[in-house]
Amino acid sequence: MSCDIASCSASSLRTASSRRRRRQPPMPSLLDRIARLWPTKGALSTASGQRIALGAATALLASIPLIVARANVSTAIADVVLVSLLVLVGGLYLVRNERDVWERFRDVAILATLVLGVVYGTWLSAMLLPGVPPYVLPIPLAPILATLLLNPRVGILIAVVGVGVGILFSVLDGAHVVGSLLATAAGVTAMGVISERSRLISAGGLVVAVTGASALGATLIEGAALSQAVVAGGLGLVGGAITVILMLGLLPIFELVFGVTTDVRLLELANPGHPLLKRLMMEAPGTYSHSVMTGNLAESAAQHIGANALLTRVGAYYHDIGKIRRPGFFVENQAGLANPHDNTSPALSALIITAHVREGVELAEEYRLPQEVVEIVRQHHGTSMVVYFYNKAAASGGPVYEADFRYSGERPRSREAALVMLADSAEAAVRATVKPTPPRIEEVVRKVVSTKLADHQLDLANMTLAEIEAVIGVYTRLLSSVYHPRLEYPDVVSGRDKHAGQRNEPSRA
Repeated sequence: MSCDIASCSASSLRTASSRRRRRQPPMPSLLDRIARLWPTKGALSTASGQRIALGAATALLASIPLIVARANVSTAIADVVLVSLLVLVGGLYLVRNERDVWERFRDVAILATLVLGVVYGTWLSAMLLPGVPPYVLPIPLAPILATLLLNPRVGILIAVVGVGVGILFSVLDGAHVVGSLLATAAGVTAMGVISERSRLISAGGLVVAVTGASALGATLIEGAALSQAVVAGGLGLVGGAITVILMLGLLPIFELVFGVTTDVRLLELANPGHPLLKRLMMEAPGTYSHSVMTGNLAESAAQHIGANALLTRVGAYYHDIGKIRRPGFFVENQAGLANPHDNTSPALSALIITAHVREGVELAEEYRLPQEVVEIVRQHHGTSMVVYFYNKAAASGGPVYEADFRYSGERPRSREAALVMLADSAEAAVRATVKPTPPRIEEVVRKVVSTKLADHQLDLANMTLAEIEAVIGVYTRLLSSVYHPRLEYPDVVSGRDKHAGQRNEPSRA
């Protein structure tokens, strides 16, 4: 819904907003729906109780195939003990070295699913495909998924589990253990940082190549003839290709079930062909240009301080999508046309301006953007004040309530959201500066940052003063390269006609 000056009122804005919220609620993940069935009282209702129960259930379910596969009771008991110890040691590793993963039940559930997938997948392979060469099996699949969904360190942990399970089921032995570890390590390393689409293709190619080379080398080490090793290498290439294909097919399922935002998903959102970005480009072209510039600034700063650069860039691209509702009320889209705020009260103008955050969140949820991106949209103005219209209202006399001129969003709770907030404000402020020079641009950027700090907008962002200073330097440098003074291009000098016949002669320089 859009509105003009006549139809824009405080009541219409609030009514339209509440109607859209009722029509398009946020879509919970499948894990969220399952979690609603979890007990709300007792030991299992606590976070630690949930994780311990999940670990115990994982150990129990992972033991079933080993018990079924063993004819000897004592051997089956030994396998159960080994699996239980494997789960216990894995949990301790997470507690001590991957605290962020351990504290998110979703991430622990992903790990449990991958471990069970490794166990049951290996069991079925050993039972249904006896004698199949191990390098044909997608052994690197689970570690690669763990890397893309969580991080490379967890991917290595799953790799150790996968190789151990392969040995227990007699799928891996001898030199093939080393070959499988090499192929898995290559997959984890290649998929660790996917910042561009081309990296995903090259990473998949690396997995295929290393799997084939590992199969070739392991077969030669075991004393096979060169011709057999070449066949094994070819089968390894096939196995690597199967791994990559399964990864591409399973990744969206994990994203949907667990509500995870992977780099692959973020790359899809960064594509200018995304329907919401295309709407922004066509309906609010000035805002689109501003968002791209904001993305460049925020991404560079994120790389400098070690934040998630890809998430920061995508969040910046979408941070102002709420302006699609009423693009003409924002100066970057007016293109020399009359400013509709000239005919509205300061309070109503502030309400229209601040509404773009709430409406941006609604659009983000309507288009099913990941929650991390929605949070950046919600937090990119925090609870800042719309200073221009506040001052305009104060100058007109009468009582002015500060709360009427503040955004009703949330303050940034991540470094990524804080970087987008600062880039958004800095780019707009510098763009409005008359005759910007590098010292003047730095002054403007520092003023923007100090204002946000004084207003406590960055209190929850977990940024150090050293990081903030580094961000100021990055923004100053990039903005100075864009908004630098330019020479005026003079008209052609008089007397050009006398030299007209020389246009086709070669240069004498």
